[in-house]
Amino acid sequence: MSVSSKRPYHHGNLKAVVLGAAVGQARAGGPDAVNLRELAHTVGVSPSAIYRHIRDRDHLMALVAQAARQELAATMLAGVEAVGVSGDGRLDAIARFAATGRGYIAFATGSTQLFRAAFYDPGCPPDAPDDPDPAQVLTAALDELVEVGVVAAAERSEASVMAWSAVHGISTLLAERALVGPLIVDPEAAIEAVLRGVFKAVAAPT
Repeated sequence: MSVSSKRPYHHGNLKAVVLGAAVGQARAGGPDAVNLRELAHTVGVSPSAIYRHIRDRDHLMALVAQAARQELAATMLAGVEAVGVSGDGRLDAIARFAATGRGYIAFATGSTQLFRAAFYDPGCPPDAPDDPDPAQVLTAALDELVEVGVVAAAERSEASVMAWSAVHGISTLLAERALVGPLIVDPEAAIEAVLRGVFKAVAAPT
């Protein structure tokens, strides 16, 4: 056997490569599709090599869920950044707030399986906080609404829970195709109805 054949397998950044492949599995089939043995085969290493970088499946799923949430946050941020500047700070803040909701829904309906993985709870935390964090994207939009007087400072915490709950709800319904029976409506109309309802619920009386 040659000296080179005795060298252990080396992968430049095995953890990142495994995580990328795991996110790909989740994107295709949701959190239940993530399989360590299949990942090892895909990446070209033994399962024991993966365990040197990732403790177990729960740890891997915490990282996959985080990667999904960060992609969700990036989609929300892209929507916020696409809002133009009209010169009316109040209207711009409202538009950016609505964009966070549209971005959230777009991710849920465009990457449904990965959206499911984003909120999978493996029972352990990832290695570091989410960056970007979808909750912080929403928080920043609501803080701006408070600054321009659209949302009362005293109602700030309730507004965030209400906005997240409503947008997550319509996202889940659309992603799971659960708008059935008497609830069959045009998806775009449903989205706009929810966003209008959220704004009415969180806006301060004028």
